[in-house]
Amino acid sequence: MVMRRLTILSTALLMCFSSLSMAESGHQQCKTDNHNKYLPIADHKQETAVDVKADSVQLVEEGTSVFTGNVEVTRSGQELKSDRATYNQLSGNVTANGNVQMRDSDIILNSEQAEWSLSNDEGTLLDADYRLRESHARGKANQVYRQGTEKTLLKDATYTTCDEGSDAWLLESSNVKLDHVTAVGEARDVVIRLGGLPVFYTPYISFPLNDERKSGFLTPMVGSSDETGFDLRTPYYWNVAPNADATITPRYMADRGFMLNGEFRYLTEQHQGVLDAGFLASDDLEKDDDILNPYYKEDRKHFSLQNTSRLGSRWHSNIDYNYVSDKAYIEDFASSLSLTSTTHLKRQLNVGYAGNNWNFVGRLQGYQNLTSVSNPYQRLPQLLVTGLFPEQAMGLTYGITAEYVAFDHDDKVKGQRFNLEPSISLPWSSAAAFVTPRIALNHTRYDLDENGGTISNDDPTRTLPIVSVDSGLFFERELRFSNSNYIHTLEPRAFYLYIPERDQSDIPIFDSSLRTFSMGQLFSHDRFTGADRIGDTSQLSLSLTSRIINQETGKENLRVSLGQIQYFKDRNVTLLNTAPETQSDSDMVAEVVASIAKEWTVRGEMQWDPHGDTNNMSALGLNYRGEQGQLLNLSHRYRRDGLEQVDISTRIPFNKQWSIVGRWYHSIKDSRTLEGLAGIEYDSCCWATRLVVRNYVNSSTDQDRNLAIFFQIELKGLGNFGKKTETLLEKNILGYGS
Repeated sequence: MVMRRLTILSTALLMCFSSLSMAESGHQQCKTDNHNKYLPIADHKQETAVDVKADSVQLVEEGTSVFTGNVEVTRSGQELKSDRATYNQLSGNVTANGNVQMRDSDIILNSEQAEWSLSNDEGTLLDADYRLRESHARGKANQVYRQGTEKTLLKDATYTTCDEGSDAWLLESSNVKLDHVTAVGEARDVVIRLGGLPVFYTPYISFPLNDERKSGFLTPMVGSSDETGFDLRTPYYWNVAPNADATITPRYMADRGFMLNGEFRYLTEQHQGVLDAGFLASDDLEKDDDILNPYYKEDRKHFSLQNTSRLGSRWHSNIDYNYVSDKAYIEDFASSLSLTSTTHLKRQLNVGYAGNNWNFVGRLQGYQNLTSVSNPYQRLPQLLVTGLFPEQAMGLTYGITAEYVAFDHDDKVKGQRFNLEPSISLPWSSAAAFVTPRIALNHTRYDLDENGGTISNDDPTRTLPIVSVDSGLFFERELRFSNSNYIHTLEPRAFYLYIPERDQSDIPIFDSSLRTFSMGQLFSHDRFTGADRIGDTSQLSLSLTSRIINQETGKENLRVSLGQIQYFKDRNVTLLNTAPETQSDSDMVAEVVASIAKEWTVRGEMQWDPHGDTNNMSALGLNYRGEQGQLLNLSHRYRRDGLEQVDISTRIPFNKQWSIVGRWYHSIKDSRTLEGLAGIEYDSCCWATRLVVRNYVNSSTDQDRNLAIFFQIELKGLGNFGKKTETLLEKNILGYGS
């Protein structure tokens, strides 16, 4: 094995000057405080009378009252409690001493002394501690200045989201401002402590008080690799509007130079989409592993636009446009390593109409080629109309499919294709059976251009009928097992298909290919995709499906299907340079889906030759989902053409905080590991950390291996430090994060 690249992605805590765009939720592990409860949310715009309760009341002098013993002062969704309080009716000032507590729907404040102005709705507490409902935050302050329910100012304060008695992380500041309207906190002269040790100082930091978005710098990402050298990204998040945001990411790569990336997202009633772009002015990397960089001193860039629009009650459109400046751009700069095997970038515009019984799609489709392989055909344009009109005269159902495509290519035969297929069927069904006879007439016409190639006929046509009969029976009985009631079904199905042979050798292959054989293919009207080939056949598909369904929940606990196609004639219509199909029957195909228990699920599929007793394809998956976050995925895939792989992934919690994650993706045929991943994660009430090591190849044919180390620290309510690992784990471990 050749170790091509060592990538270490981690972030030092010295980068935490960032203004964070989103609070991290997930305080489900935090303890519930039963002694301090917040008041219900009230309408503070409507002033209410002051209500004072106490064990005893004394009028010391005119206008001033003294309250002692279990004092409670309430007004407009706010409450003050203390052992003793004085109230001046003329000024509206309240002074409280002893076990003072002030609270509303957002915050709880405790101190030994407080002063409150009911006329200005402002107050000051000394030597106080506080709690915030929204972010499960708490802290202490020498002085707290409360401005109604909108703002809270703290002097010489601390801030953390950890439970009482735990200061795993702590923010200390000379001045803290909590804006409860915008749900944003700001702090100055900040020291951040981890486990009591100071790790960083910054003159300013802002943080969210809830999970709402806010503008600001996101946590920087620092890394190093052979292709970029030292790599630093400092993204800035801009909350443009409630329905739009942008992320601007300056990226410095020591070996390549300065790159600027930007992403803009928007969502309106009619439109939603993402615009992504990046630009590197003059690539400074001259050699990569002693190989000359062909893009040395050249500008490198990318652009991407995905947009979906509703143009009216029935019209809609979709844009998917992608561009890179060179063929190696994705491999060199893509943030998602899974994209490095991309061979073509799609460029497509769709415009569609959805009618009551018919649909229309207009499409322009092209590609940018990133390899030396020839481009696929471009569709410039493609127009497709489909319609289905059920329950017409005498119970008939009419169908129509019409397509016009102009196929374009730089150096291959190109041309236009018109395909029309009207159909008529007579569906009949009852609770115990169904029968659907159908007949269709397919007509295809071409207008071809040699374009440097060779053709024998520049306007070939093809017309043929397609006849089918689909039928099935339903048998069921009631079962009782483990004190539960079930329905057991038996569902035989027969599907006959007849298509006569037509010589199609003078028709080029624009977009047709052989469909993958599966259970669904037993009941397909054609074995080819696209309209360049219509396969001749006279065949009967037989299948049997059995289900066990829970009567109370409707959940399907078990489904087993078995099927095969019987052929009554050879299939002479094939793709180019392939022999006719002469076998009298297809492979047997079987599928099993079972919920063994509440946590276990099994899925399996197998395809084998009944004559040679040969397994041609199989796939088996076993999945476990525990109530405490346990995950286990086992799968095995085999194809006779040379693929055999095993894939194991897991998440194993040791307790509520600690767990390990891992994946082993191995090619048995090649005797090599395609991906190995192992990590450990800690998740508590107020902080979390993950360390993940990944060893992988970009494709099964790539001989160069890659090693990446991901490290992340999450201070809940403050932000993340290091390379985020959630996306990586969600892609590699089925069920992670769900």
